[in-house]
Amino acid sequence: MIEHYFMRPLRERDAVLELMWAKLGDIPMNPETECIEEDFVNWPAGTPREDIWHWFDERHSKGVAYLMYNGTEDYVPETRRLYGLKKLCAECESKDCQFNHGGECRFALVHERKPCITDEDGCIDYCRKDGEDDV
Repeated sequence: MIEHYFMRPLRERDAVLELMWAKLGDIPMNPETECIEEDFVNWPAGTPREDIWHWFDERHSKGVAYLMYNGTEDYVPETRRLYGLKKLCAECESKDCQFNHGGECRFALVHERKPCITDEDGCIDYCRKDGEDDV
């Protein structure tokens, strides 16, 4: 029938996602790698936690922050903003830049915008770590 082609109401989809989120809490997580240690739904053991969080964030109407804080609305806007800034962080090869953390540019978390990177000059927002000698 035609009704099979319509999407489930948002409330129903969120309820299913919230049940899945609760079950995710029972899946063992390696604290060093932050990867799941058992298969969960379609994710095999070894899947990074953030990959699963991204999936939930894209599907739940209020995002993963809502799920993380059990619906406590006070945390959702700020957490969602910070999570959005985290998405702007990218792989970075500038090991002597103060914004590089473990190979990831964290400029966006400090300045709340993407760094300016051009083909000619590279990262315009590059900032040498204190104590580093000029090359």
